Amino acid sequence: MIDAQINKVIKPVLEIFAKKLLRYNVKANLVTFIGFFFGLFCFYFIVQEMFVYAGIFLFLNRFCDGLDGALARLIGETDIGAFYDIVLDFLFYFIFPISFIFLDIKNAYSICFLLLSFVATQTTFLATSWLVEKNKLSIADGQNKSFFYTGGITEGFETIICFVVMLIFYEFINYISYIFGTLCWITFIIRVLFIRNLLK
Repeated sequence: MIDAQINKVIKPVLEIFAKKLLRYNVKANLVTFIGFFFGLFCFYFIVQEMFVYAGIFLFLNRFCDGLDGALARLIGETDIGAFYDIVLDFLFYFIFPISFIFLDIKNAYSICFLLLSFVATQTTFLATSWLVEKNKLSIADGQNKSFFYTGGITEGFETIICFVVMLIFYEFINYISYIFGTLCWITFIIRVLFIRNLLK
C-alpha cells in the first residue's frame, strides 16, 4: 500500500551501500542468494523460539532484498536476476510463516490460512504482470521495476510489518495470521477487479 513511498526514502540509502559493494565487484545475484541464506537462519531461530535473533535475520534478509535491486540498477538489470529475486522472495514469504508450524503444530490452521492468502496475492501479482506485458498495455504509474505489478493493501512493506508483529506478539499469532490473511484476500479481490476492468 505504501511501498512506493517507502522506496523513495530507502533507495538513496541502499544506493550508498550498493556503490561500496560495486568497488569490490560484488554481483547483485550474490547478494540475492546471501539474503535468502539469511532467511534460512531466520527460519531456524524461529523454530528454536529465539525471536530476537530471528528478527535480526529478518532485517538482514529484507535489507539484501533491497540492496540487490540497488546494485542491479548500477551494474545493469538482467532477466535472470529478476527471476532469482522473485523466486527467492516468494520462497522466503512461505518459509517464514511455516516456521511457526514447526515451532508449534497448534499454529497450523491459522498459518495455513495465511499461506493460502499469500498464494492468492502472489498469483495475482504474477498473472497481472504477465497480462500487462503480453498485451503491451501502457500504464503510467511511475514504477521503476523489472515488470509492472498492481498494488494493494498488503504489499511488501505491510507483509514485513506483519512478520515483525508475529515475532513480537507471538502469543497472538493466530489472530495476526487470520487478520492479515483476510487483508490479503481483499488485495486479491482488488487485483482481480483491476485486471477485469483493464481487459474489458
